[in-house]
Amino acid sequence: DPGGIKSFGWAVLQIDAAGAVVDLKTGVTSTAPDAIQGAAQSAASAPKGIGIDAPLYWVEQGDRRADAHIRKRVVAAGGQSGTVSAVNSLRGACLAQGILVARLAAGLWPNALVTEAHPKALRRLDADARRFIDEQGMLANEHARDAALAAFAAWAATTSHPGWRNLLVDESSPFFPGGAEVSYWFPR
Repeated sequence: DPGGIKSFGWAVLQIDAAGAVVDLKTGVTSTAPDAIQGAAQSAASAPKGIGIDAPLYWVEQGDRRADAHIRKRVVAAGGQSGTVSAVNSLRGACLAQGILVARLAAGLWPNALVTEAHPKALRRLDADARRFIDEQGMLANEHARDAALAAFAAWAATTSHPGWRNLLVDESSPFFPGGAEVSYWFPR
C-alpha cells in the first residue's frame, strides 16, 4: 500500500490449503525498499503472490477499462466515483513507489505472481474481503489494513479463486512500466 512517508503499508499473509488464515503480519514504513525488507523478514518462505495497491500498468489512451469497471461497481454500491481514480490523477507516491515495489519484488521473488489490488473498492464490493479484514481484528491503521487486503487479493489471484478474474485481459495494449507483465485480479 504505497503512500509515502510513514504511510507505506506492507503485509505478509499465510493461508493453509483449506483457505484458512494461518498468520498475518503487517507493518508501516516510508519507502519501497523498507516495505520489501519488512515483508521479506516476516515471511516464512518466498511468496506465491504479491498484491500491490497501485497502478502497475498504463494504457495509451483514456481510462483503463479495469478502473472504469470497478468505478462503476463502486458507485452502484453507494460509493464515490473518486474511490477509483484515473491513473493521471494519482499522487506520485502511489505511482512511483508501486512500480518500485513491483520491480524489487520481481528481483527478490521472480516466481511470484504480481497483481494490482484496490483494497478500498475490494472492501466495499466483496463480502469475503470484508469478512477477512473483520476477522483480523484491529490492525495498526488503514495502510496496514489496505496492505492486508492487497495480500488477500494476491491469495485470490494465486488460487484462481472462484468468482475472481484477471481484469487485465480486457485492456488494449497495456504498458508495464515496471518492466514485467503483471495481472489485476478482482472479484467478478
